[in-house]
Amino acid sequence: MPTVLIVDDNSTFRMQATRLCEREGFTTASAGSVSELATILPNINPDLVLVDIELPQIPGHRLGALIRSRHQVPIVLVSALAEERVRKLFEASDADGWICKPLTREKLLGAMTRFVLKQSTSSGEQAPRLSSAETSLPKVLVVEDEPVIAARIEFALGTSYSATIVGDGEAAIHRLLDETYDCVLLDLTLAHLSGFDVLRHMIVRQPELLKSTVIMTAANDESLQFIDPKSVAGILRKPFDFAALGRIVTNVVSK
Repeated sequence: MPTVLIVDDNSTFRMQATRLCEREGFTTASAGSVSELATILPNINPDLVLVDIELPQIPGHRLGALIRSRHQVPIVLVSALAEERVRKLFEASDADGWICKPLTREKLLGAMTRFVLKQSTSSGEQAPRLSSAETSLPKVLVVEDEPVIAARIEFALGTSYSATIVGDGEAAIHRLLDETYDCVLLDLTLAHLSGFDVLRHMIVRQPELLKSTVIMTAANDESLQFIDPKSVAGILRKPFDFAALGRIVTNVVSK
């Protein structure tokens, strides 16, 4: 079970972040100051560290050396500052990512998916990629909760592919467990379970699907930083050219 270390001088944020992490099945530890962080670091083994930038003693974006003197662990900066300011502080740090408060489930899962779950499975042997045997047409799973966009994608794929449309992450995971697909077109922002939930499922249970998955999103840089472009087949920023979608899917299926 992954452990998240939360470093923030705001006790309310620490409590909220702890509850959020524990609801997702993660173990937590917390520190309210730099001195408290130095005290607990020798006694824990975190998989991810969330550090507030605006700590009273040493700014959070300067704490990488202290934390990594004990643990080689991913560090994500957290702040209520404006996004542009947070990005600049992140670029001047040795952290791995950044999050603007409030900390949401999607942001947490994005960080865990990119920095923790991927690392924990990267040393294991991945299963070979499977292809569809039930139909002569390549099978494409389209995970998109906007009916108009889903319809346009289905039209763009035409008669060259067998497309299945689902509108939420839970339905997508069920489909992936029940069927074999040659390509997955995955929106990140979904009702109920998000696209990051689907990616987490793939990393843990079906890693061979990652290289067959194209991310479709209108998300900002804050969310996209948690998608490793090398681990998936591609990333399409919305709005994208629907006319080019068939060529993109063909490239994925032919690999």
